[in-house]
Amino acid sequence: MEIDHVVLAARTKADAEQALSRAGLGIARGRVIPGFGLSNLVVPLRQGQLLEILYPNGDQPAQGAPPLLKFNREALAANPEAPMVPVAWLVLMEDEARLRELAATNDLAVQEVPADGPGYPPYTLAGFGANFDRRWLPCLIHWPEGSPPLDAEHRRQPVGITRLDVAGSADDVQRWCGEMPQGVRVVPGTVGPLRVEIGFADGTALTLGISG
Repeated sequence: MEIDHVVLAARTKADAEQALSRAGLGIARGRVIPGFGLSNLVVPLRQGQLLEILYPNGDQPAQGAPPLLKFNREALAANPEAPMVPVAWLVLMEDEARLRELAATNDLAVQEVPADGPGYPPYTLAGFGANFDRRWLPCLIHWPEGSPPLDAEHRRQPVGITRLDVAGSADDVQRWCGEMPQGVRVVPGTVGPLRVEIGFADGTALTLGISG
């Protein structure tokens, strides 16, 4: 079991682009997320694994929208020196039946998200919303048609997420996911994702988030 992607908060699009450029990472695409007051940038690390960076776009969230903009602002306010801070993570479930089994065990709603045009395939999601009060817990995601193929012009070749530090309950994570996902280290605390480490083909690594 492995991480599908990590979501990071940035203050502005320019801040995110500058931090990614310094890291030698390219951007595959980005778009407005309707109703959330946020836009995103997507950074593929290898097939099936990516970073998603969210930043405010000046729009007001729709009434009743999930409080992702609020979570972004809180994370950045608590870490004023960090250009980007992890705020959420998603775990890949290759087997849809297993996702549904875990969702039933943990009393999680399952969402079927339809395709949204070329390059945006459908997916099944469990845990979104239920993890707002326990921010250390991931969403579970299944791609029935496979994850979207994404390319970017990287100056350094990433090989994927090598570690994610999460402040929370290891027992909660293990029960929610059925096992501890590869590369995840749970540390004391309650704030959720702290830092994500990206490995590169040359043997170096980059850590994004709170230093520690």
